[in-house]
Parts: sequence; C-alpha cells; structure tokens
Amino acid sequence: MAAATGLEEAVAPMGALCGLVQDFVMGQQEGPADQVAADVKSGGYTVLQVVEALGSSLENAEPRTRARGAQLLSQVLLQCHSLLSEKEVVHLILFYENRLKDHHLVVPSVLQGLRALSMSVALPPGLAVSVLKAIFQEVHVQSLLQVDRHTVFSIITNFMRSREEGDGWGEGSP
Repeated sequence: MAAATGLEEAVAPMGALCGLVQDFVMGQQEGPADQVAADVKSGGYTVLQVVEALGSSLENAEPRTRARGAQLLSQVLLQCHSLLSEKEVVHLILFYENRLKDHHLVVPSVLQGLRALSMSVALPPGLAVSVLKAIFQEVHVQSLLQVDRHTVFSIITNFMRSREEGDGWGEGSP
C-alpha cells in the first residue's frame, strides 16, 4: 500500500509539471518558466523530466510552438546550469546543435540554451569548439537581431573565460 502511495505522489508532480509546460508553451505567460526552474533547483523535478514534459512541444510541426518549448528549456537551463552533470551537458549540447538547423523563429531560444550550457562547470573539454563550429556553420550571425548577436558573443566570452581558467578547448583547438 505504501508503494502505491509513493507512486501516486510521483505521478502528481509530473502532472503539475506538464500543466506548467502547457501554460508556458500555449500561452504567452513567462511565470511558469520561473516556477519550473525553481522546482528543478529545489529537487522537485530533474532537467530530464522537464525535457520529457516538453517532448511534444519540441517536436511540434508549428515553429512557434517549438520556439516556445526551446525557450522554456533554455530559461530553466539559464537558472539551473550549475546542477547539470557532464553527461546531461553533452546530450543537451547535441540537441541544441541540431536545433540550430531549425526554423529561424527557434534559433534565438536555442542560442539562449547554448549560452546557459556555456556557463556550466560540467562542460567537457572539446565541446566549446563543437558548439562554435555549429553556430557559425548553421547560423548567419550577422543577420541576427542585436540581442541574439550579443548572445553569441556571450557564448564565445564564456568559452574564453573557461579556457583561461584551464579547462581547455580540447585537442587540436587554437
């Protein structure tokens, strides 16, 4: 009986998370993103659970829906990047690098996510080069809005700062 109660308690928070995700993605409300980030910071949810709750939003045929899904994930990562493991950082970077090929409406949110990951202490050596190559191969940075160009600059600055601190960029890098 206690196991069933524990299961019900585990399911209820996921329902709440899905509700917050839907409120953010379908509405123009920013509050749910802060709530999700606060819940991740407090241990109520993991980043993986947030990604799972966003699943259909990140794969939606409508670019605006994908953009809102990526925006929510990126806002959570901006507040919770210090909680990520190296494995999570690697998977999220691969996801975001792939999303750089997406519709132009999605790219600004993707860049925000990459900015969050560029601040992570769990960033493995060599991934900085991979991220920068992906950005400059997939995005015409000069055509971005100023705020998005600044995001790219911040990513570069974060990588330079981590290199100065001895993390390195990996073999064969400048």
